[in-house]
Amino acid sequence: MILILSFAQEKGVKFIIETPYGNLKGELYNETPQHRDNFIKLVKEGWYEDSPFHRIIKDFMIQGGQNKDGRRDPGYTIPAEFIAEQFIHKKGALAAARMGDNVNPTQASSGSQFYIVQGKITNDDMLLNFERSISQKAQSGLIREFLNRPENIDLMAKVKSLQQSRKNAELNLYIGQVKELMLNEGIELEEFYYTEKQKAVYRTLGGTPHLDGAYTVFGEITEGFDVIDKLAAVPTAGANVPVEAISMKIKLIEE
Repeated sequence: MILILSFAQEKGVKFIIETPYGNLKGELYNETPQHRDNFIKLVKEGWYEDSPFHRIIKDFMIQGGQNKDGRRDPGYTIPAEFIAEQFIHKKGALAAARMGDNVNPTQASSGSQFYIVQGKITNDDMLLNFERSISQKAQSGLIREFLNRPENIDLMAKVKSLQQSRKNAELNLYIGQVKELMLNEGIELEEFYYTEKQKAVYRTLGGTPHLDGAYTVFGEITEGFDVIDKLAAVPTAGANVPVEAISMKIKLIEE
């Protein structure tokens, strides 16, 4: 199966983020309904009223979402809604922050924390490497599921033995045989490709393609890209915390 990225067509709920450096206007994707509805709920409850941007990394992203009273999140997570075949981490992408894979194997999103991508311009060679990396991750998940079947206990034992003995060349050959078994059973191994339109976006607008397929992108900024650059350029101290506190207010736009 080949995953081809495309852009969403349907208009989503619009919002505005007010900051000391200007306003960011954007919209939420209908294709990620759990993240959309949770964001709307938090805005209506006032969660983001005077909420701080607590982590900023130039040429990468600006992160916020904790409550002004210091709570990092509302005490729950949102199931991942990865739609890597549609939504990429282009500049202005609105995505959900989350805990790392080692403590969060399902890659569930934070209940409130989000980041807005600034990123960098990316060339085609880099995008090719990202395509391969994303494909490999998708295939690894399918291979894990296949090996975890009760009837494949011997296959899993062989893989673990090769991993423990660090016989990487032998392990790669054996994984190739496992893939053949999967294909014989009709299990297609996914390949990930960007469309030419999306490659053009990364070449010109920029972004953080290495995050594609690993974090839920649930909206995008449509106006205020200069504000993203201004926020991303503020001085930061330890843990990438802005030296001077920067707070936001988020409102839904009624149309």
